[in-house]
Amino acid sequence: MTTISPQFLVFDSKTGPKSEEGRTIYCSSKDSKVEWPPSVRRGRPRKGGSSLKSQAERSPKQRYEFVDCSDRKRPNDAFTRKLVRTHVMHDHRRQKRGLQDLETSNRDHDLEPVVELESQDDNAEQILELAYPPFLTPERWSRDPFDSFPLKMQPHMHELLYLYVSAASPYLYPIEAHYGLNPTSTHWVPLALTDPALLSSLLFSSEQFSAKVHGRLVPSSALSHLTQAVRILNERLQSLVEEIGDSTIAAVAGLALTEQASGRQENWRIHMKGIERMVEMRGGLVAFEGRPIFQDKLCRADICGSVYSLSRPYLQLATSKAQPRILSSYAKPERVLLPGFQAVHNAYGLDADLLDILYDTRSVTGHFNVTDPTNSDTKPSHLRSQIRSIQYRLLSSNISGSEHHLLKACRLGILLYTGVIQNEFWASPVSAQFMQQVRSCLGRDGGFDSAATRAVRLWLLFLAGAAVSEPSERRWVVGSMVDVIEELKLTSWGQVRGVLENCAWVGKVMDRGGEELWGELGRL
Repeated sequence: MTTISPQFLVFDSKTGPKSEEGRTIYCSSKDSKVEWPPSVRRGRPRKGGSSLKSQAERSPKQRYEFVDCSDRKRPNDAFTRKLVRTHVMHDHRRQKRGLQDLETSNRDHDLEPVVELESQDDNAEQILELAYPPFLTPERWSRDPFDSFPLKMQPHMHELLYLYVSAASPYLYPIEAHYGLNPTSTHWVPLALTDPALLSSLLFSSEQFSAKVHGRLVPSSALSHLTQAVRILNERLQSLVEEIGDSTIAAVAGLALTEQASGRQENWRIHMKGIERMVEMRGGLVAFEGRPIFQDKLCRADICGSVYSLSRPYLQLATSKAQPRILSSYAKPERVLLPGFQAVHNAYGLDADLLDILYDTRSVTGHFNVTDPTNSDTKPSHLRSQIRSIQYRLLSSNISGSEHHLLKACRLGILLYTGVIQNEFWASPVSAQFMQQVRSCLGRDGGFDSAATRAVRLWLLFLAGAAVSEPSERRWVVGSMVDVIEELKLTSWGQVRGVLENCAWVGKVMDRGGEELWGELGRL
């Protein structure tokens, strides 16, 4: 039997130099008379093993150890058998690694490793081919056994996913955060682990959030997540066989939100048209009634661009099945107006539609001002449903039409208010078109000549100041506040806050922005 190893040679002393195995090293029987190394005391091996210095001192010939297997009987010495088995296994692993390298370089070929065993018969040579199941390649060995991601994740992607779950969640879901909930970790990340398009959309959203927090532009490397999500969605939607799943619709809604946050209104419209068609194919918004978090994401994507352009929502069209029954208020325990709007209603009279919206606004404000939300009976999903109902009813009406300027100011103010308490203007501030409507209704002479109407005007200006980011628009807001505050004879932030609370105000959400505006007034 002849077996070769880099450090060991087992040879047959009767084999001649004319053997067919030209690569084998042959030795005569006299060369087999070597002294066996002395027995080594068993114990803990040295940390570094044999040193390089000791290996360099040995000649290449001395690096081989020879075992004479000339007899038909196998060696009976336990040490000799162990020595042979050790080197045979070393050679087996070496051959295995070589085949693994071949499989990695050329995976299309089906490699079946074979081990050849020669018999000890002098007259005949029998070869036994032992086929064993394919083994894992080194690339597969390095794979995390707990890796359940649908994409090839890089280290920075894990950081983005953690950022989305931890830091971005309070900005995306401030209402749920007050109640100790985190829909990003309980709903969206588990769903994204089943869909590469949704996961790419979440990664790009996290990149966009990080850029917004640090006051910089979205890096060009982040666009790879956006393009990958769009490519996967295009391939999926072109296939008429594959059913449109929840993750596909959620991925498109996420892209619509990111496009609107980037100021690309046309891309938002393209995505919303696709969402409108997909929702209709699923049976309308009623199909998602049992999943409020999912339904709210669709409504949020629809509303963010509709508020920006003051246009009708896509999911509130006449042909849609998503009628007010789906987006109606969940409870109306009492029909009482807030003091500021009650004074306006007593003096001028408000229409029934606006009164219904104001009733719901008071209900929402009361739920937000609860001292300990976690111990209250309010469900965040119901609260969001009521807010979406208010927003859809406002956007479905013609706000920019030629209605009375006081009614228009109330509608614009409530639209700003519902966006501010949900932190929706943090990523996408109001547009110049929206501010133009605010200027047009507040700039008319004689429209706000009473204390009640002046209070509504001051409330609208504070809301506009919390939603705008353009310096020129903010200067106009601050300058307009000065006139109203002088007319109402307010001298402190506490007095101003009292007027704002009579309309609609959530202190724990809006006080910080209001105090900043009051500070700017003091610096004038």
